[in-house]
Amino acid sequence: MAPFPGASASKIRPLPQLPDWVNWLQAGSTVLLAVLFLVMVGKTRQQGVQILELQERLQGLENSRALDRTTGLEEQLRSTVERLQVVERNSSRIEVLSAEAAALKAELGRIKQRAAPSSTARPTAPPPPVTPPASPEPAAPETPQP
Repeated sequence: MAPFPGASASKIRPLPQLPDWVNWLQAGSTVLLAVLFLVMVGKTRQQGVQILELQERLQGLENSRALDRTTGLEEQLRSTVERLQVVERNSSRIEVLSAEAAALKAELGRIKQRAAPSSTARPTAPPPPVTPPASPEPAAPETPQP
């Protein structure tokens, strides 16, 4: 290899001595960078803690809203069940009343058949009044509909 043109071992000059303030400037810059780094690390940790707190608050709000929705749905379900029970009671009453009506019709038909042959022979007294059967159960108070 060829040496640098115009450079020889005897021609290399040593670097001049730097002033003292340059060393102090380098040390100050290093300390400043270290402090800034530590401040940034502290701020990052603080933000991480704040993010965790906000996530917990958000989760709490979501849980609260879900609980409110669940409570609302439970109330709707209860009212629906109550209405269905009323419908079932009314349906059973209707079945009882239909059976009683059918029995009364059959009884009326038998009374008419017995009265028809005897009405041609002689006039008779009117048939005894039919008493309505007793109600199977008292009516339950209606719940207000929402």
